[in-house]
This record gives sequence, structure tokens and C-alpha cells, in this order.
Amino acid sequence: MEGRFIKRVLLALLTLGLVGPVSVSHAAADIVIEKPTSRVIVREAEDFPSQRFSDPWDMSRYIDVSGGEYMNNLKDVDIHSGVFSATTSGRDSAFHPMFPGYEGVQFNGRDGFINKIPSGKYTRFSIRLYSSRRTTSQLFWFYNQRWTNFGVETFTIYRGWRTYVLDLASNNRWKGKPIGLRFDPSNEKGVDIKVDWMRLYKPSKNRVRLSWTDQAPGGTTKVYVDSPNMSGPMAVVDRVSSGPSNAYDWDPSAYPPGTYRLIIKKTQKPEVYSEFFKINGPPLTVIFNPDKEGGRDYAGSVLKDPWDMNQKSDVWYWRNLKNVRFKNGVMSGMPTNGDGYFHLRVSKPINTRKYHRLVFRFRYAGSFHYGNGTMSRVIWSPDHNNVNLYQTINDIVTYPQWTTYVIDLRKAGIDGGDIGWRGKVNDFRFDPLEWKARRRFYVDYISIRADDAADRRFKIKWRDNKRNPRPTRVNLFYDQKRRGFNGRLIKKNRRQVKGVNAYLWKTAKVKPGRYYIYTVARDGVSTTKKYSGGPVIIRHPKKNR
Repeated sequence: MEGRFIKRVLLALLTLGLVGPVSVSHAAADIVIEKPTSRVIVREAEDFPSQRFSDPWDMSRYIDVSGGEYMNNLKDVDIHSGVFSATTSGRDSAFHPMFPGYEGVQFNGRDGFINKIPSGKYTRFSIRLYSSRRTTSQLFWFYNQRWTNFGVETFTIYRGWRTYVLDLASNNRWKGKPIGLRFDPSNEKGVDIKVDWMRLYKPSKNRVRLSWTDQAPGGTTKVYVDSPNMSGPMAVVDRVSSGPSNAYDWDPSAYPPGTYRLIIKKTQKPEVYSEFFKINGPPLTVIFNPDKEGGRDYAGSVLKDPWDMNQKSDVWYWRNLKNVRFKNGVMSGMPTNGDGYFHLRVSKPINTRKYHRLVFRFRYAGSFHYGNGTMSRVIWSPDHNNVNLYQTINDIVTYPQWTTYVIDLRKAGIDGGDIGWRGKVNDFRFDPLEWKARRRFYVDYISIRADDAADRRFKIKWRDNKRNPRPTRVNLFYDQKRRGFNGRLIKKNRRQVKGVNAYLWKTAKVKPGRYYIYTVARDGVSTTKKYSGGPVIIRHPKKNR
């Protein structure tokens, strides 16, 4: 049955109105639905953004569409109540659920180049989409930043809300590890589009059994799926014949977590509804201690005064900037040319062997424009007076909204210089915007941090990004490879609470070394395994006698 309906493009057609928050099993004169019941809970199929970022493409934030940037031929763009909406303004409209990243820049965050997609695992793409008229859409995936090596699926979309499923495995270009995804909603101008959610997922073997009896068998019978959380009308998922006793197994893989019901509709008969059942999303674990942002900060630990922009003295001096202000813990200013910069206060040398994790929070007024220089960079030197020793990092692409950027300076690409992040650094410079980007910029803080570290104890912290998690138990482990999930147990069966969770790991007897933490979270239906983004360094310094 599945092969007949999911070929290269499977269209789930939808036709219902409002759905109440509570439903019971209904029966028409002829049909009685026996299953599913409200006790049914099925696991969500593995979804790439949920697994990689602990954050599905559910259109709740602009980060679900690459921060709202990298769009083409779209106007009146908005995200509201979990729906992305826009109107096409040309024949080549596009947005990116995952942008590959530009050539020659310093990759960070969700840039596709450092978040490659394992195509052999994630083989289907589904999207809940509204269009104001019939048109043609395309899904592109890329293997380089020049967009010369790519694959594409082209398909027809129809007026109204529909669910579309693409079987990417049937396309011989879906291979290797794509570094970006782009969705082109229409090849026409003036089309209103809305997106409820997108999924790049691994098909699951889980099924929801729909069983019913029919006292007047025969005739055309449609099976629909519906959810109070799903935009638009209910979706046709199949057409079946109805006998005296019937069973149909529905594949929920294409759909996100939520409450659903199945519906039977025979020609010239009223709909018959199953009870509501659930697709359960896995725990969306985020470990934030230890993490890639690291621990102790150079300025706070060595200078005893962090670069938190609470006062002018955090900055040594600036050039080619005007209207510089320090207010409410934020530095702001305006470049006067394409080379505005400021030097941070470095009254004692930075030990690059210890402090190497650059973390800064930054935004600017106006719109993103890569070509005009909406990017930052940092420059450093062992000697402020010797220009030949200055080291320049690759451009850091930045965005108008407040964003925290995290870069390991040991691994950063260098645009100028041959020393890199080594030795003693006595000068550190920040260039907020480049070239033609004449926008007011805002800096909340800049820090250069060491790895998280511990001697006798370390506080592990994590949270679950899932909105309504089930009761969840977590096992904590550590290893040195950050792969395989085969490390040593720290704590078993820890009850997870809402918000921040913490466990004090006693490390006095742990062998010195570099370790990564991972969690195994189980909610009785689904399981999530997640590594920390950064290590914790265990040291046991000898005490002075």
C-alpha cells in the first residue's frame, strides 16, 4: 500500500475545518471505529533538525529559516503562531531551512558546512504548505558553497493547505552529505505561501492501526488524518475499500509530534472519527555545561574585569567609529568607513594554550546584506606595534537580531598571518562591520574562554527543549571520543525536571583528561542520546605542602 502512494512525491490532500480540543470515537449508522484509542502513543520518526539542533523546523522562530536571511523574491515575510508566511515577488522565490555558508568565512552556528546531512539516514522530506493557487515548487540540496553541485526535486503544489512528502531516496542526486537545503515555493509572482512545518526524516516502521466494522460494506472510502495543531483542513492519506471488518496501518513518519485522529469518510456518508492519539516527540536535550562556550573567561579571571561593556574602560581605544556609547551593559557605535574597529583592554598577555574559545553577543540595526559587509572579524597580535605579526580571522557572517557567536580560535580559518592562535597575545581587536555596512552596531559582551574544567567536582547542566515533555529519566555518562555512546556511567535514572537540570559530578577519583558528557534521556516512549558540544578538562593539581 505504501509503495503505491509514496513515489517520488506523495500528496496528502486535506479537506476539514475547525477541530475541537477533545474528541471521542464517533459512529455513523454503518461504521464503528474500534482503533486507535486514546491510549495509543507512537514514536516520532527521527527528524534531522530535532536530532542535530534539538530544535525542529516548526516555524516558531526565524532560525528555522536560517535566521530569516538568505531569502529571494519574497515580501511581507512573517512568522506568527508557528506559521511562516510570505508572498512571492518574482519567479525565483526561495528560502533556506539550512544555509550552506559562504566560501572563505568562519563557519559557526547552524551553517550547513559544519552540520552536514547524512543522506543515507534521512531520506524523506515533508512539508505542511499553503499556496494561494496551483504552482510549481522545488527543493534543492547543495554540496558546495558555489551552488554548482546540487540536486533538486520539482513538484506541483495545489491551492490551499496540503501535506507534501518527497521520497529523496528515489533521486540519484540524494547522496553523500549535503551541506544545505533550499525551498523554492513557487516559480510565479504574487503567490501567497504559508509553511506550518518542514521535516527531513528517517522513515519509521511504526504504524497506527485503524480498524473498523461496516454494516453496509462497499463503496469508495477515504481515510483522513487530522490534528488540532495542524494548520488547514484534514488530509487524505489513502483510499481503501470497506468490508464488514477492516484494518489499515497508517504511517505517521511524515508528521511532527502532536495529537492526531484518523477519520473515515464514505461517499454520501458523514465522517466517522477515531479517538485522539499521540505522536510522541523525543526529549530535545541540550547540554550547556560543559559546552562549546567553555568556562573561565580571560578578562574576568586574569584582569578581574570582564569585557561586559558595562563601562568604557572595557575598551582600550577605537578608530573610524562615531557616536560610541556604553549604556545598560551594551556598547554601540556607527562605522564611519569600511574599517571601523576597537581594541579591547589587554593589560596582561592572553595565554592561548588556555584561553581559546571566542564568545560574543552582537547585533546591528538595519537589514542583513552580505555583499555590503554585514560581517565581523577579530584581529590579534603578540606585539601591538608590529603590524607584520597581526593575525586576521576569516569573516564572521553576522545578523541583525541578537545572536551569540562561538568560535574556537585554535581551529579558526586565518585570512592573514601565519602564527594563528599560538603563543602570548598582547593585543586583541574587534571589527564590528565591514566595507559598506554603515549600520549602528551593538555589542553585549566579548569573552575568550578556557575549556570547562574541574578538579574534585563539576556541575553538569542540561535542559529539555521539548514544550510538553513526558516524565523523563536521564542517565549521565562520560567518554573521551565524543562518539559511540559507550562511555562510563556517572549517574543513573536521574529524574528530569522542567527547565534547568543540574547534577554535581564528583570527579576527585576520575583520571585526569579531556572528557565529553553525554545523556541518555528516556520518557517511556522515546529515547534521545546527546553529547555535550564541548569538553570538561579534569585536572588534579598537586597541593603545596
